[in-house]
Amino acid sequence: MFVSSVKVYKFRNLADQQVALSSGAVFITGLNGNGKTNLLEAIYLLTGSRSFRTNSSAELYHFGDRECSVFGTVTHALGTEELGVIFTPGERAAYLNGNRLDSITELLGRLRAVAFSPSDLQLVKGAPAGRRKFLDRHMVDLQPGFLKILMGYQRALANKSAILKQQGTGYQQLLPWNELLAEYGGKIVDNRRNFIESLMDKATFFHQQYAPTDGELSLELESDLVKDGMSADDAIRSELEQAAPREMALRSPLVGPHRDDLKITIGGVDCRAYASQGQTRSVVLSLKLGVIEMIEGVTGEAPVVLLDDVDSELDAGRSERLFAALLSKPRQLIVTGTAAPQGQLGQTPGLQVIRVERGLVAQS
Repeated sequence: MFVSSVKVYKFRNLADQQVALSSGAVFITGLNGNGKTNLLEAIYLLTGSRSFRTNSSAELYHFGDRECSVFGTVTHALGTEELGVIFTPGERAAYLNGNRLDSITELLGRLRAVAFSPSDLQLVKGAPAGRRKFLDRHMVDLQPGFLKILMGYQRALANKSAILKQQGTGYQQLLPWNELLAEYGGKIVDNRRNFIESLMDKATFFHQQYAPTDGELSLELESDLVKDGMSADDAIRSELEQAAPREMALRSPLVGPHRDDLKITIGGVDCRAYASQGQTRSVVLSLKLGVIEMIEGVTGEAPVVLLDDVDSELDAGRSERLFAALLSKPRQLIVTGTAAPQGQLGQTPGLQVIRVERGLVAQS
């Protein structure tokens, strides 16, 4: 699949314009602060997911405005469609071929994209929430319907949290929400375990290429809800029952997959605490490439790959191996950088180079 054009209106610092894109490799150049990453972000928003940079829609508007939009033409196995998202305070409205959809979730699966930016290096050593978000976001790429399970769990968790904050809450008031948390939570845990198992098969292959002397890469779901001989939902029910007195005393939910983590090790050593900068980069690249391979294997289509300023974070060797892997198959690859494209990317036949200057895009 590929995005053949993207049209932005009042989006960040970009001028209102439509940009045509090649179905192969695209390089977006320009000085920092001129809008390269903003254009990449606009493309990603057409997936129906949140931005890979912020959770606040208010940051997407032109300064002083209270709305913005992104529309784009996407070609995939089933044909060509126009996707669009309009942002206003407190709302994201989705459009398909000019018609407003009931929910932005209806865009999921129509455009799949995997983004890599310097902030992704926090995936290894950052907070567990970032690793949970990584897992859940790409599980939705593979199974768009999984988002309903995640949303159902979050609603039940929010309702239980509100009840726990009330004076005199009793155990019977928690039971209906605990049952929902067990039902949804069990599915989340099972899906995360299956996803991690499949991802590890792919990621270890790439890690051996990036860092053959570092030791074997291993991934594992770190969860109190994985118990031998017990289904995930039964394990959650058991843990919720035991934790009820503490939850009521502390007025806060203490059990559930919202506390899970992804344990990443190299040669048995926990990367969250001990990975060097070089090891961290190799792990993140391996995970991202593994996700791309998984999406291709499950859907039969290559996702759009968005690389934001990767050369600022990668040494020449890792950069060349990354582009060798990405350019080995037909796929749309959109890359930003401040200097001219080098190495394999610069020599790619049909490479489209566009320049962004003060928010305005021009073909070089």
